[in-house]
Amino acid sequence: MKNLKHYLLVSFTLIFLSSIMFLIHYLIFGQLENTEYYSLMDLCFIPINILAVTIVFEKLVERRAKVERLSKLNMLVGLFFSDIGFTLLKLIAYGDEKIQHLGLDFNDLKSCKNKLKSYKHEIDFEKIDYDELKELVICGRDILSSLISNENILEHETFADLLMSLMHLRDEILFMNQKEVLTRDDCAHLKIDITRVYEALTLQWTDYLAHLKQFYPYQYNSAIKFNPFSLR
Repeated sequence: MKNLKHYLLVSFTLIFLSSIMFLIHYLIFGQLENTEYYSLMDLCFIPINILAVTIVFEKLVERRAKVERLSKLNMLVGLFFSDIGFTLLKLIAYGDEKIQHLGLDFNDLKSCKNKLKSYKHEIDFEKIDYDELKELVICGRDILSSLISNENILEHETFADLLMSLMHLRDEILFMNQKEVLTRDDCAHLKIDITRVYEALTLQWTDYLAHLKQFYPYQYNSAIKFNPFSLR
């Protein structure tokens, strides 16, 4: 009711101002017939003006809403990296000696992303601390389940692919836990799943750094000090 009164007050005020301006225009220039003619012509274009304004306004609102959703999703990405993502990336990258020679400079994120996109991700399974990786992935099931249940996560395609790959790796690890000893085939299968996660992790890491650089430069400066691709 309060909002209705407010809208009525604004409407009557605008109508009153329009009438006053119309009267002033007539008193100064006369020509009532011409004034009425052009006023009616302006009224004829009001629907088109409303349509144009509505379309532009909806696009602006939609764009703003999307930016806000992506900003919130990037907060979830940050939570993911804080809890398990950064440690997981560092664990896997330790099994990839070639990436040390890729010359990644995280002060130049565009160059980094281009290099990682064209890079053939390969790991040496024997050099990865599988027990630590297994514990990290299994213990991170709560945050993974929480993130994957977020219906907006699909808007963040790269992160959604990462989560699906990681969930699949977790399922494989849980299945492998039923075996006393991992066979060569088991290790080869796990290597494929870990590599898939590794590739998604590297791209998401650069995207996350780009988000920090744009909106939180002080966090970005702190994040690039710790290179997950450096040897321990």
